[in-house]
Amino acid sequence: MSRDPVTDVERRVLDAVSRALGRFAMLRPGDRIAVAVSGGKDSLCLLLALTALRRHAPFSWELVALTVEQGKFTGPIRALETTMAELGVPWVVREDAQTVRLVAEGVGHGCDVCSRHRRRSLYQVASELGCTVLALGHTADDCAESLLRNILFNGRIASLPPVAESRKGTLRLIRPLVYVSEALTTAYAAERGVVTVPCVCGDKESVRREIRDFLAGLRARHGGVPESIAAALANVNPYTLFDRALSKDGADISPAFSEVVE
Repeated sequence: MSRDPVTDVERRVLDAVSRALGRFAMLRPGDRIAVAVSGGKDSLCLLLALTALRRHAPFSWELVALTVEQGKFTGPIRALETTMAELGVPWVVREDAQTVRLVAEGVGHGCDVCSRHRRRSLYQVASELGCTVLALGHTADDCAESLLRNILFNGRIASLPPVAESRKGTLRLIRPLVYVSEALTTAYAAERGVVTVPCVCGDKESVRREIRDFLAGLRARHGGVPESIAAALANVNPYTLFDRALSKDGADISPAFSEVVE
């Protein structure tokens, strides 16, 4: 994977990641970052970007790649060893026994179960490795899909936060790709020639897949849709929503109007 010169695609990725890191104050001097590498293009793009940015950052941080084996990769995950060696990043692979057992025994389970087990394993191993930060490869597309999924099926307006604290407060969770589209991660991974080993679940029919296809259709017909959704997540107008807790005084419906309604 040649490093010179910096191409337009790489510059766009690095600029977007730098903007997210700065705007949301994701990193601090001396952080030890566990990058969750799922084997797909997005997480590998994140690892590539953080490795490149580290060379020019105003303060130092450490990187370690962390992969959770759940028995669902489309091929041997060790195919990523060459990439890790070229990047000079330590790589830790741990098995999630619970999910592996479900797969081995043919027990049906949804993506929510798999995701919950994976996240628990990531938190646990990252803490064991002395990491202060867990970096996830969720993209701008993932944030848009999460927003629509919550609106359509969960009755709430919510998405994926750029920065969050783990429940026990021992890890800072960051998503540096929130301004990077999947089209860009695809182009970056292809340009760098990295080998990907995705999860078989990516091809399954699901609500997430339906929303993704819907957004892809919109993007094909209307330019600027991804950018508009990203802008909306940072441009919330509480006055136009139904949640009374968001109003300036938190007051309920006015007494005068209540009398008319009654």
